Amino acid sequence: MPGAPRGPRSVLEAARRLLSGRDHGRAELQRKLQVRGFTPSQIKGALEKLEADGLLDDAKCSSALFEAELGRGHGLAYIRAKLRQRGLPPGEEPTHREAEAESLRQFLLRKNLAPRALTEVRERAKILRFLRGRGYTPAAIACVMGPLAEEEQD
Repeated sequence: MPGAPRGPRSVLEAARRLLSGRDHGRAELQRKLQVRGFTPSQIKGALEKLEADGLLDDAKCSSALFEAELGRGHGLAYIRAKLRQRGLPPGEEPTHREAEAESLRQFLLRKNLAPRALTEVRERAKILRFLRGRGYTPAAIACVMGPLAEEEQD
C-alpha cells in the first residue's frame, strides 16, 4: 500500500518473504528491496540481521544454484553467467569440472544420445553446437564425447 510506513520491521518481513520463495544472494536481495522503496540503511540492517540468523549466505546460495543448474543440464559457462547476474561468487573448484562432465553424461542419457554412436559428422557437429549453447565447456564435451569433439570445436 503506497504511503505506508516502511520501518525496519517491514523491510525484514519483505526480505524474509523473498527468501521464502528461493535462496537469494546479498546483492540480489539488496536490489529487490531497493526496488520496493526501502532506504539503504534499512536494507543494510535487514541484510546484516538475516546473515547473523543464517538465512542469507552467498556461498550456500551459489552452491545451491550450481547444483540445480547442473541437474537441469546446463554447463559451467551458463552457470557462471547466471551466478554473475545474481551477484554471487562463481567459485572455481576442480570438482566443478568433474560435476559438469557427469551432468553432461546424465543429460545425454535423458536425451537418449550415445556419444560414441554419433558417427555422422553433421549430426555430431549439431549436437556439439547444442551442448555449447547449453553452456558446457569444451573440456567437458571432449571428456564425454571423445577426442573427435576437440577437433570439431576448432
